[in-house]
Amino acid sequence: MTELRPGEVLAGYVVARRIGSGGSGVVYAARHPRLPRLTALKVLKRDESRGDDEVWRRFEREAEIAAHFDHPNIVQVYDRGVAEDRFWISMQYVDGADAGELHGISPERALRIGAEIGAALDYAHGKGVLHRDVKPSNILIADPDSGRPERALLTDFGIARLRDETTRLTHTGNISATFAFASPKQVSSKPVGPRSDQYSLACTLFILLTDRRPFTADTPIGWVHAHTQEPPLRVSAVRPELPATLDAVMTRALAKDPEDRFPSCAEFVTALTQAYYADPAMAVTAPARLLPPPPVAAPRKPLGRRLFRRRLLVPALVAALVGAGVGFAFSQYDSTPPPPESLVPDKFLGTWLATEGQTNYRLELDQGRPGDHVLSSIVDGVLPDGSAFHCEFSAPLVAVPSEGDRLLIGPSEIITSDPANACRANRPTTLSFLSDGRVSRKTDVSGLITYTNADELAKSWDDEHTAIARAFPSLVGQLASNGRSVGWQGAGCQQRDPGPGDADTAQGARRILCNAQDDTGQVRFDLFDFGTRPPQSAGALFFGGTVDTTTVTHRDVPGVLTITTDNGIDANQPDSETRRILTAVTFPDGDPRSRFVLMVRWPEHTVNAVLSEWLSRAPLK
Repeated sequence: MTELRPGEVLAGYVVARRIGSGGSGVVYAARHPRLPRLTALKVLKRDESRGDDEVWRRFEREAEIAAHFDHPNIVQVYDRGVAEDRFWISMQYVDGADAGELHGISPERALRIGAEIGAALDYAHGKGVLHRDVKPSNILIADPDSGRPERALLTDFGIARLRDETTRLTHTGNISATFAFASPKQVSSKPVGPRSDQYSLACTLFILLTDRRPFTADTPIGWVHAHTQEPPLRVSAVRPELPATLDAVMTRALAKDPEDRFPSCAEFVTALTQAYYADPAMAVTAPARLLPPPPVAAPRKPLGRRLFRRRLLVPALVAALVGAGVGFAFSQYDSTPPPPESLVPDKFLGTWLATEGQTNYRLELDQGRPGDHVLSSIVDGVLPDGSAFHCEFSAPLVAVPSEGDRLLIGPSEIITSDPANACRANRPTTLSFLSDGRVSRKTDVSGLITYTNADELAKSWDDEHTAIARAFPSLVGQLASNGRSVGWQGAGCQQRDPGPGDADTAQGARRILCNAQDDTGQVRFDLFDFGTRPPQSAGALFFGGTVDTTTVTHRDVPGVLTITTDNGIDANQPDSETRRILTAVTFPDGDPRSRFVLMVRWPEHTVNAVLSEWLSRAPLK
């Protein structure tokens, strides 16, 4: 099949770029012929499928089945047709990666994805449809947008079929689902039901939790044997820091006999979530939207009951406590007094960063002995009403167990809480040094947070942009394989050096641009690296005329920042499409960051809001 190129038109859709390909077609991002939006256009050349009716029927069936769905976690199908001897389907465009690109994510995030996809599968099952190809690459993760958290969406119903359908869409012995995620009955070519999708979802969640598959094989025959004969790996054996309570739940969902599995996908994910939070280290944990009220046999602690049963407190406190990162690893906590010479191992020292949705976590670990306050933590995030919160904590070292791979940290103290009720002090917790060089911390509300060293985060960007990432790691985040990162407060960041549409004076600089879409309502910020302090002022570099300047202080900057705007800008005038307001932020002489210029634009907000609500909270280190 000759693939479409950017700019080509099919059925009125203008191709913007190729997204990917699968067994039944190529997917493009394309501009809708009549509406101002992108759609995902899946294309199959009809004459290439004429010799294989199965491929044609599978492609047609995807549009037929998915078009009847109306669920927030299932990709919508808008239209279908035939043009230029190509069959096409127009679908919802999802700006983000697929779950196959996720690695080392927190258990809480994995469980949240599982809960959303479990709900989508149960919905499809209720419509009499089996998906039959549940796997990470068929789960799209929509990036956070305009204050909305990320969302998981199930896609590719290409081999789905009705539960009571007798016509086979696969030849005898031909397993259409990916072998690593196919249920025992699928690999045995036997009739399947909804619990087959549950099995595939369990395989998918196992990977999201551990970065490993529950079974291993190299050949189709090997996969048949693995799924029908071998026991799955245990979650706690692959990732020892996760509670062993997960093992029994996962083993049940991966049972060889579907009758031994859970009645529904939602019940499976709920049981898995309850098992995770049933661990003593998670006693006051589960976000309200993940778990139902706890059963009588497993009562929550009083604080947990107060937080999750008082509905008025839930919206603000759940997000705030996620930001606060409270936690107590009871099962790992060792109160045995350490020898007085115990020091923090060097591998723990430094700055560690993590991002979950719109919440950013920053740990600073200093050298010290038991009793010294060695840990400082900063948490920034967004509350349900869209306002930001900022928390700062300090905590003492309690002990360094003899093996040197854990730090036992005592109760934390609140240093800063903005707003006043947004932060909660931690109980004692444990930091574990992982084999891949990261650090994990088990917390009450947000679960297991896994941090990356700031220096390693900077190395994820290419050599020409490492300096920006090293100077502002909390702002730009860690670059993923898809060429994007999740930066401060969920910003989407990417490398985009100045081009023809940018100021001539910025040419030659390196740039990392965050929240590139002007119409999202989020703060757009660009970080320019000129290599040395620019010989010209920010006004000359970016505004080319008379400008207004002022200075402000910032907790991360010794000295003052210089703020530059176009001449005549009213600091209380909101940004709009007819009057875009850019704010340049530069650093004082002598500061190593004086080589950088930070450009900020916040649609529908004023310069005063940029300075007081965004810049004052933004981490500039």
